[in-house]
Amino acid sequence: MGGIVVGVDRSVHAVDALRFAIEEANLRGVELTVVEVWQEPYLSADVGPEAASSLDAPARRRAEQLLRDQVGKALDGEPAPEVMHLQVRAGNPSEELIRLGRSADLVVVGSRGHGGFRHLLTGSVATQLVNHAPCPVVVVPARAAAV
Repeated sequence: MGGIVVGVDRSVHAVDALRFAIEEANLRGVELTVVEVWQEPYLSADVGPEAASSLDAPARRRAEQLLRDQVGKALDGEPAPEVMHLQVRAGNPSEELIRLGRSADLVVVGSRGHGGFRHLLTGSVATQLVNHAPCPVVVVPARAAAV
């Protein structure tokens, strides 16, 4: 694969990371893979993965559309990288991004996501990537709030 992988989750921090990744991919002339990883619902344990998957089909289509919308927002009229892939994956975000990092030149994430641990300075996915990714990682800090 090579190129840059950016993990997004529809948070403000993810948009900042996406903008950074787009700019970096354009500067380097490499492909960009934009990935949103969602956790499969606990329903899967009760009804089985196939039944849960069929229930999740509309949710997946909605997630794919929201990902396209988020990329459009991040581009804000700027050129997209020549090669850009959009992926919605099910699984653990840290594990999936580490897996994608095995064949990437760089992984980019925001400093915090939608997780419930607001008191943490760095999000758990970013922390896992910094500690375990097999390639360089950029954690894009949040922009300072307007005073």
